[in-house]
Amino acid sequence: MYRGYTGKILRIDLSNQRTEIQYLDEDLIKNYLGGSGIGTRFLYNETNEQTDPLSPENLLIFMTGPLTGTGVPGTGRHEVIFRSPLTNIFARSSVGGSWGVKLKKSGFDGIIISGKSDKPVYLWIHDREVEFRDANHLWGKDTYETAKILKEKTGEKATTAVIGPAGEKSIKISCIVHDGMHARVAGRCGGGAVMGSKNIKAIVVYGTQKNLVNQPEKLKKYIKDILPHIKEVSKGMSDFGTAGGIINYEKLGNFPHKNWALSNWEEGAKKISGQEMAKTILKGRYSCRDCPVGCGRVVKITKGPFAPVEGAGPEYETIAALGSNCLVDNLEAIAKANELCNRYGLDTMSTGGVIGFAMEAYEKGLINKKDTGGIELKWGDGKAVIEMIEKIKEEKDIGKLLSDYYEYRGWSEDGIPNKIKLKELNLYI
Repeated sequence: MYRGYTGKILRIDLSNQRTEIQYLDEDLIKNYLGGSGIGTRFLYNETNEQTDPLSPENLLIFMTGPLTGTGVPGTGRHEVIFRSPLTNIFARSSVGGSWGVKLKKSGFDGIIISGKSDKPVYLWIHDREVEFRDANHLWGKDTYETAKILKEKTGEKATTAVIGPAGEKSIKISCIVHDGMHARVAGRCGGGAVMGSKNIKAIVVYGTQKNLVNQPEKLKKYIKDILPHIKEVSKGMSDFGTAGGIINYEKLGNFPHKNWALSNWEEGAKKISGQEMAKTILKGRYSCRDCPVGCGRVVKITKGPFAPVEGAGPEYETIAALGSNCLVDNLEAIAKANELCNRYGLDTMSTGGVIGFAMEAYEKGLINKKDTGGIELKWGDGKAVIEMIEKIKEEKDIGKLLSDYYEYRGWSEDGIPNKIKLKELNLYI
């Protein structure tokens, strides 16, 4: 077996609560390098265009790569792979944090989950052991609260992958939140909906297995030698996070404002940049496992209309989607919207995109306050964005429509995607 791999995949059949260890074939490792390639091969082999993404037949795959757990900088990551309920095709989400490293240390390179549990469960995977545990008491709780409870039940050194209320309802823009309040997210494509459709509330992992590599002392020396350079060239990312480039992105025209309808938004961009965050609500930094950069933001808001907020701060993509795309230039409002999405298990990019769509529909008179449940959905209104997040999570009023916004309609005979009709509004995209 190639070094860097445990050589073992954990297969879980939820329908029968049955587990099996599959040994990785060396040809598979050689031909499909890394967690993304191997996971995609499994998905391709075992699903097809007839597989309903929200059916028991769909696979939910968590996979690590050969460098995961070796200490190599920037490799504390894993992949989540599945057929997407948004597009009905392949989906892959890359996640940071510590979950992937602890999965590898539990003795497995990856997990392939099929079937559906007849009741809510969470999986406790530790040192090659697997437990199916009842999760009825966790159903309905947000991701932060669930992660805290599960660490108390399993171990403080354990790490969680959790869905929120949005995933439980299989809302198609839901995601999977890792590492509790640090919120390292498998977003986009509806992975939370797939996990919820299988009645899995969470997957908790921990292990003490060592990742054997060739020439470990040589690798340690290489890591030690390269770390000062990485820290030097990534200082801007450490200081200001992924949002540190917003001011320049705005100048280059690479920052969305009002569904890309505006050519510049200089003052707004400054108000929600990483530099402004560092001066105001930033309280600390978070580093993914085996990464010296520390680009993760830890924020706290204790007073004002958007308090309380405590935990993961908004990344660039979140600020762009829930902030500038909706013309919201209030950083505290964006931080609150980000926290609600993390807690409910909603992908911030998709959520910001559908709210921006609804704002434009409201502006053009295609929808009104009757459709929005009384919300005056005007551009730049941070409070309205937060209220819309609640509507989407509860699937109420227009929130029901937006939560299913990307409903798959298939392809026409000439190979052109069918239009998606938003039934209640007579709108097309």
